Amino acid sequence: MKCDPDAISTVDGRYCAELQELRKRVSERALFYNRIYVELKYLEMIIKLGIAKPGVKFSADEAIKGLGDNWYERVKSLEEELGHDVKAAEVYTRELLDGLGLSALAPYVHLGLTSDDVNGLAMGIMYVNARGVIVKRYSELALLLADIAESHAKTVMLGRTHGLPAVPTTFGKELAYFSWKIYEAAFGACSYAPYGKLSGAVGAYNAMSLIAPHVNWEDAARTFVKSLGLRFPEASKQIAPYEGLSDSLHYIIRANMAMIELARDLWMYSMLGLLRFERKGVGSSTMPHKVNPVDLEDAEGQARVSTQLLYVLSYEIIPTRLQRDLSDSTVRRNLWQALAHSYLAAGRLIRALKQLKVNEDMMLKEVMEHSEVLSEAVQVSLRAQGDRLGYEEVRENLADINGLALRVTGELGDRLRALRPEAYVGLAPEIATRVSKLVKASLSGLCKASNG
Repeated sequence: MKCDPDAISTVDGRYCAELQELRKRVSERALFYNRIYVELKYLEMIIKLGIAKPGVKFSADEAIKGLGDNWYERVKSLEEELGHDVKAAEVYTRELLDGLGLSALAPYVHLGLTSDDVNGLAMGIMYVNARGVIVKRYSELALLLADIAESHAKTVMLGRTHGLPAVPTTFGKELAYFSWKIYEAAFGACSYAPYGKLSGAVGAYNAMSLIAPHVNWEDAARTFVKSLGLRFPEASKQIAPYEGLSDSLHYIIRANMAMIELARDLWMYSMLGLLRFERKGVGSSTMPHKVNPVDLEDAEGQARVSTQLLYVLSYEIIPTRLQRDLSDSTVRRNLWQALAHSYLAAGRLIRALKQLKVNEDMMLKEVMEHSEVLSEAVQVSLRAQGDRLGYEEVRENLADINGLALRVTGELGDRLRALRPEAYVGLAPEIATRVSKLVKASLSGLCKASNG
């Protein structure tokens, strides 16, 4: 598709073609669509409750299909005329009913509601839909990591703690670690839905209770909100509490931090020559030999931008002044950009992993060149046989760890002396395989995105 060359935001300009699945769920058009849908669903509810034209057969899902080709242009012109976005959606909903031959229902549109009953529910629906798209991308990344982890479960590599040689591990185990972290973040994001409310101007059902005192409005609102896939708060102001959204966003932050960590680790393995990425295109404008790990660097940058936006969103949307002020609205409108950058980060990592080439020979060679990594094996063996100074003796005589190993007796001594650095990987292969299988089994159908 053709992106807007004059867009200020990169998610609407440079990256817009990559974000189509997300954009159609979180655009301004999608917001108005969901506002109209909420108005229609509420109308359907109060008809069923006997408040508006009892007995009339009305389906919000059928009515929304009546939107014409130019409905969005019409609702935006109403917004310009009225100076209020939710009011524009309300007025357009009446026009839609007129066009469907349901003018008798028009007076009941938005009856007893306040703007954020509609706006909060609409944006909650949008978040749930957008989260499904994001989690689908996280799942793709976690599954790809699981596949690579399983295939490299026994690929020995030198562990590095504080950047220096440590005991060996396997490349598969290291990627399984990230697969599990990203899966857990995705699962957590799916576990919390935003709150939605349907309780009027100050959250007390004032207008509703006046026009229909016989209705149990809290029960009706609870059922309505949950039917939209949102959580129902036991108390609200004019707006629903944002803690539900904040909880979910914290897991998006966790996914971002895992992706930053993954990108940095892979970048450093590339720097050490243990990995390379077969990327097409020009690597450098001046050095023809360069094939830079730019997808890793881009992923890190995208995840960092997303995280910084989400830190603000997670906390700044929570408080409001008295029963309502609009400071949260301005902040909340940036939510979609934050999600877009996280989506892009996952995409860059997926692309990098699909271009990944593992230098298994160099990994093995590096481990074999660092025989000192067996110092841990020797000192724990000495101490396991009662030598309380085993650690100190090995530390002071690293050049003679083979000689120290001779002091370990029995079966443990035999196993220690037969041990080679490349075999000292503990349970790394088993962990890689087990975690990979768990992730693959657990991700099936997680937090699926809707089609609209």
